Amino acid sequence: MRSDPSRLQLSLYAFPGELGVEELWLHAPRDGDVDRIAPAFRDPAVGGEAGLPPVGAAELQVMMREQLPVMRQGGMFSPYVIEDIQVNDPLGGLKLHHFDSMRDSVEVGFWLFQEAHVRLGNTASERVLERVGFEREGVKRRYLRHEGVRVDATLFALLADD
Repeated sequence: MRSDPSRLQLSLYAFPGELGVEELWLHAPRDGDVDRIAPAFRDPAVGGEAGLPPVGAAELQVMMREQLPVMRQGGMFSPYVIEDIQVNDPLGGLKLHHFDSMRDSVEVGFWLFQEAHVRLGNTASERVLERVGFEREGVKRRYLRHEGVRVDATLFALLADD
């Protein structure tokens, strides 16, 4: 159900358990994924830039068991593993976060084992978002960390009726 601010009605939204897009499958992380995705959390070029906590597999297991269900249920955060269905291999991760039940909006972040964050000037990642229909809206100044410093990020959006 969509929100209706005139009636003080909030939208009802539940993060999906999995999503399929062409040859990609996105699913909530499972115990069997931890060893395959844990290296990204320790890699500053991947996880550091994506804002992933620099933790190992054991800490990820605890987070998955104790923290993620509560965050997901509360609409705060829902992580996914991005897999190539042809080879059943993780390509990276995606997170839906900052769900706003009055505006019917949610933010999307992603990381790939190959660098793919929308740092200003990161044209490869910008093209990925443009190819799936996102439109460039502006710049968030000093929004990301890159190589130990705050850098600007290009802001993209996709509206439901686009």
